[in-house]
Amino acid sequence: MAKKAKKSRKPKKISKVRRIAENVILIALLGIMLISAYNVYTILSAYKENKKSYDKVSTVAGAEIFTGNIDFEELSKINPDIVGWLYYKDNKINYPIVQGNDNNKYLTTLFDGNYSAAGTLFVEYTTKKAFNQFNTIVYGHHMRDGSMFGDLKKLRDREYCDKNPRMELITPKGKYHVDIWVFLNEPADSSLYLTNLKEVTEKREYIDKIETIAEYTTSVTVTPKDKLIVLSTCAYEYKDARYVVIGKLVPWTKEELQAAKVQDIKDATGIE
Repeated sequence: MAKKAKKSRKPKKISKVRRIAENVILIALLGIMLISAYNVYTILSAYKENKKSYDKVSTVAGAEIFTGNIDFEELSKINPDIVGWLYYKDNKINYPIVQGNDNNKYLTTLFDGNYSAAGTLFVEYTTKKAFNQFNTIVYGHHMRDGSMFGDLKKLRDREYCDKNPRMELITPKGKYHVDIWVFLNEPADSSLYLTNLKEVTEKREYIDKIETIAEYTTSVTVTPKDKLIVLSTCAYEYKDARYVVIGKLVPWTKEELQAAKVQDIKDATGIE
């Protein structure tokens, strides 16, 4: 007896609703990919423009190759709020420092006055005598590409600090080594942000407090007679966290100042 031929099964039709849903999901995913790509492009473009801006400022300052000679006269023509220049060898920190009338302007304003999320390194606006008092607080953004104060996080590694223990601060009135004293991870409302301290007892309490809460301290000794620079940037470990590096200002020696002066003359005359 002959076998009956099996009826071929017709594929089930995909419902119209399902097809529409799949198309919507596909379009949504493509949209997300395009938006993400655009955001990455925008961020990278911003980093590039920020670097270009500060490269120009560095050229005006004469700080492309750091010698300790900064042209503050020319910098003040670009921005009269200039109060100093901070340099850290083998790090991205090589920037002007300003002091404005508030703590908001330079969060989103480059040194040349253009808008940017990178902003400018700036001194706490209530500071009475920047770099000429017990402690001077300088704020800067923690940029993802390491620019501005993004590289301060490297100093959380004590070994990195031991290999790179000194920054340089140049002001219109002086040249200083910045000998790194402590690294801290503190909230934005920490007492370390107290400034304009006058009394010896206040300064001593400040020093003792810092040494107590610091993640580490170096061999640098600090007394109420010293001048400190407090470098602060955002951290992302908890709400309103801050990475803070504090250094002691040590004036350049006469020999170092003379060497810088000679180099300045060479640069001006083109003599090797």
